[in-house]
Amino acid sequence: MTASPTVRRRRLAAALRRLREQTGMTADQAAKEVGISKSALSRIENAQVSVMPPVARGLLELYGVEGEEIDALVQIARDARKRGWWQAYDDVLPDWFGVYVGLEAEASEVRAFEPQLIPGLLQTADYARAVIRAEHPDSSNEEVDRRVELRMRRQESNNSPKLWVVLDEATLRRPVGGVDTFRAQLRRLIEESDRPGNTVQILTFGAGEYGSMGSAFSVLSFPELADSGVVYVETRAGSLYLEGHQVREYSRVFEHLVATAASARESRDLIQEAIDER
Repeated sequence: MTASPTVRRRRLAAALRRLREQTGMTADQAAKEVGISKSALSRIENAQVSVMPPVARGLLELYGVEGEEIDALVQIARDARKRGWWQAYDDVLPDWFGVYVGLEAEASEVRAFEPQLIPGLLQTADYARAVIRAEHPDSSNEEVDRRVELRMRRQESNNSPKLWVVLDEATLRRPVGGVDTFRAQLRRLIEESDRPGNTVQILTFGAGEYGSMGSAFSVLSFPELADSGVVYVETRAGSLYLEGHQVREYSRVFEHLVATAASARESRDLIQEAIDER
C-alpha cells in the first residue's frame, strides 16, 4: 500500500509551522511573502488542506531551507496531494472520518477502547451491516452496502497496524445482528486475538467503575518519528483529533484500562464462554 497522503500532509504541516516559528515570522508575514492569505497558511499549517508544491517551495526558501532538505519536503508536498484509496468512497465517507481512515492506513499500532461495539477493524461484514443499518436507518440498501464495503476494505491492508483493543464486557452480551451473526462475530474476535501482534482484553462487569466509561477512543501511533501520535474520538456530529499532551493523557487512561481488564488469555476464555452460551 502506498504511503497515506493524510499522514504526509500532517508531517509537512508540522515542519512548515516549526520552520516558520524558528524564523520568528508571524503567519501574516509569511503568507504575504509567498502571496497567499493568512487563513490559507493557517489551514496548511493545521493540515486541513494540502499545499501546492510551488507554494511549499516558496515557504521553505523563505524559511532558509536549502539543498536536499527542500527537495525532500517538496516531494512530501507532492505525495500529500495524491488520492488515497478511501477517497473512492467519498459518496459515503464524511470528511471528518476520511481523515481517520487516512491516518489508520499508515498507523503502526492502534490502541482502542470500545464500551459497546466491536471495533470496525475486527468486524465481520454481517455485524458491520447490522451496525451501519442501525446508525443510518434511512439509507438505501446500496448505500449500506457501500459503507460495509468501505469497512471491509480497511481490513485488507498488507501493512495492517498492530491492534491492542480493550472491550467492555457489554460488547460480548449485545447480540448485534441476531444470534448467528453475533456468534460469527465472536468467533472472528477470537481469531483476531490469536493473530500475532494483536491483543484483545475484556473489561468485565465485575471490575466496577473505570475511567472513560461510555466513551470510546483510539490512540494511533506511526512508524516514522516525524509523525506524532493522534487520539481519535468520534461523536454523532463528527470527530475530534487530539495531539500533544492529550495523547499522553489518553495513553495513561488506556494503560489503566489494560491493567483493570482481564488478561489476554482470560479474555479469550470469556469470549469463548459467550459463544458457548448462545
